[in-house]
Amino acid sequence: MSLKSNPHIQHGGYDFLYHLGINTKDVDIKKLFNDVKFVCLGGSQSRMFKFVRYIGAQLNVKIGENEEPFNYAYKTDRYCLYKAGPVLCANHGIGIPSLSVVINEIFKLLFYAECQDVIFIRIGTSGGLGIDPGTVVITTNVLNGELKPVHCTTTLGRRIEHPTYVDPDLAKELANLFPDESFDTVLGTTVSVDSFYEGQGRIDGALCDFTDDDRETFLKTLQEKGVKNIEMESIGLFSFCHRAGYKAAMISVVLVNRLVSEEPTEDDEARKVWEQRPFSIAYRFIKSRLDKAQGIS
Repeated sequence: MSLKSNPHIQHGGYDFLYHLGINTKDVDIKKLFNDVKFVCLGGSQSRMFKFVRYIGAQLNVKIGENEEPFNYAYKTDRYCLYKAGPVLCANHGIGIPSLSVVINEIFKLLFYAECQDVIFIRIGTSGGLGIDPGTVVITTNVLNGELKPVHCTTTLGRRIEHPTYVDPDLAKELANLFPDESFDTVLGTTVSVDSFYEGQGRIDGALCDFTDDDRETFLKTLQEKGVKNIEMESIGLFSFCHRAGYKAAMISVVLVNRLVSEEPTEDDEARKVWEQRPFSIAYRFIKSRLDKAQGIS
């Protein structure tokens, strides 16, 4: 049997998931990971360390020895890979190139483990447009830096546009599941760009070839198109998962309203509280799905 998205990848041989430091010859992938139903991704290793401890405690499942998460990618310092029952947790770094590396290897890991009906969820932070800091955005549509719903890449010297797909029912389920009155949750379009500074219309980087008026016009155009936030990974996430046959969702808390400020104005403690909000929504969704699978209403 071969991987649907790449017939060159087949069962029966050995594979070295280099950037995760996992050799399928040395590890029983199916025994370790066959029960995975959710893959939660975030930018930094520290965020995913916090998340796996949180989700493990909420689900009351083992995450390692002595309540400390076990990092299955311990042979490398590029990425982390944790597991809390049916939830696989990994960091993807910053930007689509870094995401593409780890998600390719996770796709292969899920294939070798013969996992079924897995859902990917990215939890993270972003810059908002016209919404208050601390608001959580659940993505319903994704655009690239050219404001097109495709992931553009170059393969074998050719420019290719890969389609994206955001499951509307999955996004609505996330937004409507146990509404939390302590913070706002909105549905909306996310713009995903290739850089933190110029690509997002920031004028505070070392390099800038546009005026402040250009920036304001760009941000207002985004707002008119229903864009709620800007970040650097979602166009890749929704394209890669669509090509590989997985559903995906993104839950992102806004740290700054870009129409008001370039940088967050709240203190570190407030931002730490905000960064926990996607954790809470992801947990509620995962718990709901697990309860349904067990016939619990």
